[in-house]
Amino acid sequence: MDIPNEAHGGAYRQFPTRPEQYRGDAWDGTLSELFSTAVTHATDRIDWYDAKAAERAAVAKRIRFMSLLLFALGTLAPILLTFLIKIAAVGKTPNTPSSWLDMIAALPLAEIGYVLLAIAGALVVFDQFFDASGSWIRFRQSQARLEVLLADFRFSWAQAMAQAQGSVIGKEPLPPFTSILRDFVIKVEWLAEDETKQWAKRFSQMIDTFDRNPNLKVSLGGTPGDQTGAAGEPNAGDAGAAAGASGSGKSAASAPQGAAPASASASVQATTDEHEPTVNARLAIDGIDTLDAGSLRLVVDGAQIDVPDDGFVELQFDPGRDHIIVASGQRGGQAVQAELQENLTSEDDNKPLTLKL
Repeated sequence: MDIPNEAHGGAYRQFPTRPEQYRGDAWDGTLSELFSTAVTHATDRIDWYDAKAAERAAVAKRIRFMSLLLFALGTLAPILLTFLIKIAAVGKTPNTPSSWLDMIAALPLAEIGYVLLAIAGALVVFDQFFDASGSWIRFRQSQARLEVLLADFRFSWAQAMAQAQGSVIGKEPLPPFTSILRDFVIKVEWLAEDETKQWAKRFSQMIDTFDRNPNLKVSLGGTPGDQTGAAGEPNAGDAGAAAGASGSGKSAASAPQGAAPASASASVQATTDEHEPTVNARLAIDGIDTLDAGSLRLVVDGAQIDVPDDGFVELQFDPGRDHIIVASGQRGGQAVQAELQENLTSEDDNKPLTLKL
């Protein structure tokens, strides 16, 4: 059955879904199709990041080049032209017809330099807001990580094939080909999702920075003293000050205006400093399908964590600290264990982690 889905480079256009494709001799061909589907899925992601990185690189390089050029012109042009004008004025006799240097001397050279510098700065801000340079770097990093995942998948597949000696049917335990495929595709999509979250977080931070910039705020009225009844409309901070003064038996009018908002701001700052955000991580445990039933244990920093049947766990860590992740179990009565040590920062939010048993 053909699946009308052109996403991921058409990888799922002829995805095997019929039951007979998973029986008997047909299983060998189905396994080959599944492998090709997973590789095409990842290759399409790699090609997408490669193309988008090239686009962002072209935009970022143009912006940075124009910014540097305008910065150089804005800095050097007024100085150089003033120097040339003064040289031309040496030995000049009065009543001499005006030359082109005299015309340049009449121009506001300093103001022109400021305008060029302002445009150069605006280009840098434009790049920061739309994250052309950051996207270029992030896309290249994602592309490189995907290529590492693809190489690891191919050789893990070859290792499983070698262990099964090319025969799948009748093997006990069943070789973990389908779990290798599933884990690989999920890791690819996790990486793409993580990159999208980084972009969204970066863009939200830039919007918040611009919204908080007092130079970009628009005042819709005059000064408070010019508006009738302006003094009779206290803000939230003034209302809090009035309530506090009333509770202590004092008049709200006796409290200095603006003192309460300052203390409230300090309180909010102290609260913010006390609660440092945690860092999320996504752990994938490979090889759990071949473990003895009920033998899997996951311990994070000495605390046991429940693991879902699919082997994917959402974890939270304190940034800037060493964390130890240990997964253990039994396979055919033999103990197996894998350990991972991580020291995550706030920039590693939603980082994918892998343990192989």
